[in-house]
Amino acid sequence: MIGRTRIHLDRVKGIGDFIELEVVLEDDESPESGIAEARRLMADPGIASSSLVASAYIGLINAKTDKG
Repeated sequence: MIGRTRIHLDRVKGIGDFIELEVVLEDDESPESGIAEARRLMADPGIASSSLVASAYIGLINAKTDKG
């Protein structure tokens, strides 16, 4: 945890290693606020926005299987 953000380090067989940032929002807080906080956390170690993955691991696994 960093502040209110849970950091998950995941190794998924067949597709690689991932960092997941899970910002816990207050009830009255906008999703945009959480996105801004995650982007601040990404900046320090130099994680580029272009590295973001929009699908779940199963989607990545299925896409790799379909290409394989």
